[in-house]
Amino acid sequence: SFGFAQDLVLTAVVDGDLSGGLPKAIEIYVVNNIADLSAYGVGSANNGQGTDGEEFTFPAVAATAGDYIYISTEETQFTAYFGFAPSYTDSFAGINGDDAVELFFMGSVIDTYGDPDTLGDGETWDYTDGWAYRTSGTEANAVFNQGNWTSMFQALDGAGTNAEAGNPAPLGTYTTTMNTNPTITVGGDIADLEYFEGNYNAATAEGQTTVGGSNLTTDITLTAPANFQISLTSGSGYVNSLVLTQTGGDVAFTDIYVRLNDMLATGMYSGNVDAVSTGADTEMIAVSGEVRAADPAIVIFDTEVDGMNYPEGGTSSEDQYTVNARFLTEDITVTASTNFEVSLTTGAGFGASVNIPQTMGNVEDVIVYTRLASGLTQGQYTGTITNVSSGETETLPASGTVFASAPTNSLVLTGIFDGPLSGGTPKVVEVYTLNDIADLSFYGISRVNTTNGSSNGVIGYTFPADAVSAGTYITITNSATDFMTYFGTAATYESGEINGNGDDPYELYDNGAINDVFGDVNMDGTGEAWEYLDGWAYRNDDTGPDGNNFVVGNWSYSGIDVNDGQTSNGTAPTPFPIGTYSNVLDVTEVNGSKFVIFPNPSHGISTISLTNNSPATVTIYSILGKQVLAQDLTSNSLNVSSLQSGIYLVKVTQEGTTSTQKLIVR
Repeated sequence: SFGFAQDLVLTAVVDGDLSGGLPKAIEIYVVNNIADLSAYGVGSANNGQGTDGEEFTFPAVAATAGDYIYISTEETQFTAYFGFAPSYTDSFAGINGDDAVELFFMGSVIDTYGDPDTLGDGETWDYTDGWAYRTSGTEANAVFNQGNWTSMFQALDGAGTNAEAGNPAPLGTYTTTMNTNPTITVGGDIADLEYFEGNYNAATAEGQTTVGGSNLTTDITLTAPANFQISLTSGSGYVNSLVLTQTGGDVAFTDIYVRLNDMLATGMYSGNVDAVSTGADTEMIAVSGEVRAADPAIVIFDTEVDGMNYPEGGTSSEDQYTVNARFLTEDITVTASTNFEVSLTTGAGFGASVNIPQTMGNVEDVIVYTRLASGLTQGQYTGTITNVSSGETETLPASGTVFASAPTNSLVLTGIFDGPLSGGTPKVVEVYTLNDIADLSFYGISRVNTTNGSSNGVIGYTFPADAVSAGTYITITNSATDFMTYFGTAATYESGEINGNGDDPYELYDNGAINDVFGDVNMDGTGEAWEYLDGWAYRNDDTGPDGNNFVVGNWSYSGIDVNDGQTSNGTAPTPFPIGTYSNVLDVTEVNGSKFVIFPNPSHGISTISLTNNSPATVTIYSILGKQVLAQDLTSNSLNVSSLQSGIYLVKVTQEGTTSTQKLIVR
């Protein structure tokens, strides 16, 4: 065995290629039994800035000879990638492929990978998006020795797991016994080489792997199968066989390029590149590819065009998609179905169809803009956009909405709830129907991510096309199951958009415009009066909708954490007052038509809406009966900015019929 100070040895470092450069991994091998592992520790030396010292100390546990110890920054991605969990997790292991790693015993360095004083980029030990592994039988060394390691730069590029990598990290293979047998080591197989018949593409017809060897007595001879060739250089120098020369019995890992031959007929091709050296087991690298028929093809990765909306009398918003094509014999004709238009220029040139010219049979990344035609009446519109050329057709579904020219103020936000069950569920938004609604799909809700500002027309959840009567409470939740568990009744709708974390605002859309809002969309709600973490907020009676300005005084608040640990609204000490909002000041009857005044309370300007368009007069009285304002209702706008705060009576007279209701001025 090695000396006592070498009872542990660094054997691997890994820099993964998943999102965030995960997983990060350090492998350490236990050479001899260790009674107390806390005498050892590890540190990373980042960006060539020198040693950072011992950053992680092992716990006071025993370690058994032959064990492998794994350290990573996190467990989830490591486990998914390698198929087993790391021994320890610690942020110090957030190594990049240009960082050195040091192993410590009693505070002193006993083993090193990389040069702590050198940035590894471009160095022989660079393991970016790859790995480095210690050669079996080599001992720990405080001064880095590249000869004891195999370093594989970008060996894990694009791999979702270690097993899928062309040259996977050989974790768990180090032994203290040096292998003396002639050995050839090859990288991953090569697949999916391709080109179109008569249109050779050197980039897609070529793949890459690696070959190396140790303890060899002769050179390595590589032989390509039929229909393939090999080279030591990408894009050139291709031959049927080549030789890798051994020096002192070793062949360093060498990049080998394989290509599918030119001028092949349409079909699938496969075989093995053989790697041979006297006394070593022959290694085979499987290669495969396809020569495809050069048939015309239109390629569109988008699956639909949608969200093309506008208010009556306005101009439609646009959507777009990208067109590519190959082997065409004619231009592409793009045709929009009735009520839709297309153009190759944003904001201009829209019509029922447009022509995309092909060049030598190809179309490269042409953007087609789509929109609803102008002059449509309120409603939902669906159709198609077809792309036709050379006998090929690609069709995209299209959809859009023409909203009413102004919000109807028929819905109001009334309740926001952040649940206490596992995962912070159920999340709930309650809205209340002020007027009958024939088609609820003209309304929607957006959650605003903290401090990101208004959703600005991007509707996260659109209600289904249901009819709803005035006075109906509508609940939307992120979990119908947990809603039922907590409230004992079913939610009206379920949507992942309802996912506020106690500090997130919501915006209510009415015919494409924001007509109510909860929370300040430009502010993180944490610590604010309207925060509802593990609690709720509920609208005060006879208030709202408030347009796109949040009125904090129009809501009541439970306070944060009041429902923490609760399992039922019925037993909660501060239950969510679901379904209790009322608004008796907003709707009455004048001559058989619904009379709406909003907003109420008013901060200066309110609107009086009558479905009967005949002339009407408005008279306002103080609560003591004194007339304070009188006017003809011509524009539906009522200016009460001259009135002092208080409660007033508004009398509307139309066709000899008079109705009165309260108005609160603030």
